[in-house]
Amino acid sequence: MGSQKQSDPRARILAVADRLFYAEGVRATGTEKIMSVAEVAKATFYRHFESKDALVLAYLEHRDQALWDYLSHPSPPKDLREALTKFEQYANWPEVIGCPFLRIASEYPDTAHPFHCLAIEHQNKIVDYLADLLKPFAIDRRAAATAILGVIDGAFSIRMLYGTSRDISLLSSAEAVLKSFQST
Repeated sequence: MGSQKQSDPRARILAVADRLFYAEGVRATGTEKIMSVAEVAKATFYRHFESKDALVLAYLEHRDQALWDYLSHPSPPKDLREALTKFEQYANWPEVIGCPFLRIASEYPDTAHPFHCLAIEHQNKIVDYLADLLKPFAIDRRAAATAILGVIDGAFSIRMLYGTSRDISLLSSAEAVLKSFQST
């Protein structure tokens, strides 16, 4: 029996859903395919996730936590430059094909939809994080953080558009945005 089959079924389902939702989209990925690839029975799937929607919400929560784990490992960035460097490195990982939250928001454009709401919540957490890193600057931190998030989102959009054929550079653009706020 393979090691995948012996692993926790919930973790296996979530890992497969994570891979498929990210690569193929939520709407294009059915629960039957997830069950097949995860090698779980329908009863097992529904024992762990009451619906596909519950699985999508778990996927988004997992993706959110993975970003914060990445940003804080091995230690949290001590300043904005270090944080932006980590975002730039992340955007250039070969397996990154865009921002999973922006992908979800594009599939579910209704801003009241629970998936879209989680995407907004995720983006707001990043703005809060960036604004906190901007405390040393005498600027409108929230506006600057929002503009810098636009640069980060742009980097992930470039990755989605061009794939790995182009290196993503976001640090210099984000620093230019910061300078524009300092000069006003």
